[in-house]
Amino acid sequence: MRIAIFHTTLPEAGRKLGGVEIAVHRLANELARDGRDEVSVFSLTPRPPDALYSHRQLFPSAPWLRDGRLGRLIVLPLLLNFVRFGRQDVIHLHGDDWFFVRRNSPTVRTLHGSALREARHATSMKRKVAQYGVYPLERLSARLATVAVAVGRDAAGIYGLSQTVDNGVDLERFHAGEKSARPSVLYVGTWEGRKRGRWLHDLFVNRILPRVPGAELVFVSDRCAPHPSVRAIAFPDDESLASLYREAWVFAYPSTYEGFGIPYVEALASGTAIVTSPNGGATQILEEGRHGIIVDDDGFADQVVDLLRNAERRKSLEKAGRSRAEQFTWRRVAERHRELYRLAVARKR
Repeated sequence: MRIAIFHTTLPEAGRKLGGVEIAVHRLANELARDGRDEVSVFSLTPRPPDALYSHRQLFPSAPWLRDGRLGRLIVLPLLLNFVRFGRQDVIHLHGDDWFFVRRNSPTVRTLHGSALREARHATSMKRKVAQYGVYPLERLSARLATVAVAVGRDAAGIYGLSQTVDNGVDLERFHAGEKSARPSVLYVGTWEGRKRGRWLHDLFVNRILPRVPGAELVFVSDRCAPHPSVRAIAFPDDESLASLYREAWVFAYPSTYEGFGIPYVEALASGTAIVTSPNGGATQILEEGRHGIIVDDDGFADQVVDLLRNAERRKSLEKAGRSRAEQFTWRRVAERHRELYRLAVARKR
């Protein structure tokens, strides 16, 4: 099958990566891996060095289309009507497509979570207003697609969709290994916003570290306040990130909203116990807490401390997590997408 995939950005070294662009890149690589399909990815950013698919960079002389709010919300979705995708059997869209109406080929649109949920959990008024504005555009995208599909049950419910997909994890890269000698807590996210990196940093310094004095917080984020027991890391590559997951004793993730949550499956595959705040992605992936601890803010520090101290409980979660991660291999995810592509082709006919 000839498959075209569009997402505005793809992973680039030295830049904070979004979960969607990571998922798009890894899905395209898996689809292209065995040569059964011809996969072409269209984006406004360059081809990643490890891409197995063909790639075309759109509008390279207009970076404002990618970086500016007006360009990405209005102009880029209009310009898609003039992009020549070639003779493709199906076009798979992952965002910024709500004014793309000249669709000669069947299209699949993936909703990676919901702007409505993003708006409700935004911590700044500017982002809240912006996401409330994007929400009706996402609904329009779903209506324009031959097949619309949601990542996770929560987004499916919001948009009234019957088709769902998962994101995947590379079990060859993310796997269990030797833990650090020092009790360690890993965080992967942003300093501000719904990921709540600042909140976790303060919680570690004020409520976790005094009870486990030898502990270290490994903080993978865009920003971090300096502290002797906090190791800040910005923009690690996949191999380095996988190593951090393997070495951590606990993965702490106080995000208030995740449509899916790629970090969850990466931690599960790495054999690392998870403590997280309640959200739709955590509930689905951790199966109501069977494979990780889902806890409100008042009990978050207590659960992290208990896992750092209680090796038996921690190892039980590590074992359960590795078993759960096997349900999210990229091979399974790619096969599910091939089913959706065939459905879109059949509906278009």
